[in-house]
Amino acid sequence: MKSIQSFKGVLWSFLAALMMLASTSAHAYSVFTLKKVNWSRVKTVDVFIAGYGEEMGLQFLYGAITRAKVHEETYPDSRAQVIIWAEEFNKRKDRQILRDRGMHIMEVNTWHLRENSIVKIIKDLPPVSSLHIVSHNAAVEGVAVQSNSRMNADADLWQEIKSRLTSDAYVFLHGCNTGYLVAPGISRVLERPVFGSLTSTDFQQVFDNGQWYHNNSGWGQYPSGMGKKKVNDVLYSSNESCWRGFCHRMMPNEHTYRGYWGDYEVGLPYYKAFCNYNSSGSANCMKGIAHGVRTTPTIGARSWQDRVEDFLCPRMADPAVHESCVAALKNGGDRRDFFRGKTLDCSLKGCDFESYWTRKSGVKVINFTGKDKGTKPFEKEFKLLMEAGKYL
Repeated sequence: MKSIQSFKGVLWSFLAALMMLASTSAHAYSVFTLKKVNWSRVKTVDVFIAGYGEEMGLQFLYGAITRAKVHEETYPDSRAQVIIWAEEFNKRKDRQILRDRGMHIMEVNTWHLRENSIVKIIKDLPPVSSLHIVSHNAAVEGVAVQSNSRMNADADLWQEIKSRLTSDAYVFLHGCNTGYLVAPGISRVLERPVFGSLTSTDFQQVFDNGQWYHNNSGWGQYPSGMGKKKVNDVLYSSNESCWRGFCHRMMPNEHTYRGYWGDYEVGLPYYKAFCNYNSSGSANCMKGIAHGVRTTPTIGARSWQDRVEDFLCPRMADPAVHESCVAALKNGGDRRDFFRGKTLDCSLKGCDFESYWTRKSGVKVINFTGKDKGTKPFEKEFKLLMEAGKYL
């Protein structure tokens, strides 16, 4: 009897080990740069974390690559861009994807991309000038870098990396509904500006007319019959292949959030900047905000105001949508055909909303509501970002 029990014990231990191995092998991550880096010359780094894609395919990866390339051209000296990519397929295939696209691979492994992995990578790098997370997100649960693994403002990660941030660093959360709780909460912990969204976010691509549009047919989001560029010849100093990942940016939608996590009544169609700490509005706050806007992939900007207008105003197939938003930034008014839903009043500390719980598809979800503030939030943020530009 003892030998049978002993055999069963060994068998279960063996099966448990196999299950653990399968689990860790299923959740790997890669670390890479756009090109080979001379680390002896690097003083600071921009870190980009691309979450698992699932139904989004490689778009999180592409969003990180596009933004990293803009950073590379904006800060060509003594600064490097490092991308951490949560596993999409498997170690071998992910490595091949990066090699095919000409990326310089630093590491590919079979470890789960958890908080401690991110902390370890960041602590081994030079000081961090910006941190970007391009991933799924839920308003309360937080950022989903890897499946079944989320980080909200209470995650130990933020305290761990706080000392690794430069004085004018910022954090940019490129995902749905990061601005309600997560971004202001992280800003409080880090004492740095953090950008967050107040509705769903989706990917825009560069179309044949040299403009950004969300790529959803039938929603009026891009001109009928127009195709997407295969080569991005309008954003960088060199022509870059869209297949390699240089033609995507993640931007908020022009309507309130409707999805798995609830049906929100309020929102904003742009990333809101938060400096939720005592020195709110100070030089480090304003400089971080300015750099966050400056490095948002923007086509054809001839001035700081052009960048700010592109950052705040949605783009649809009908150019009048963008134009009416730009007019509202400067002149206010009642016309608001550039956002479907109630708008939120927000400050650098956070946004003025109310929340309530309900059930959707049998799941308990949180919803956000509040008074409609019309075009006032747009005018207010326009003034803030225009002022921030003076700190560059």
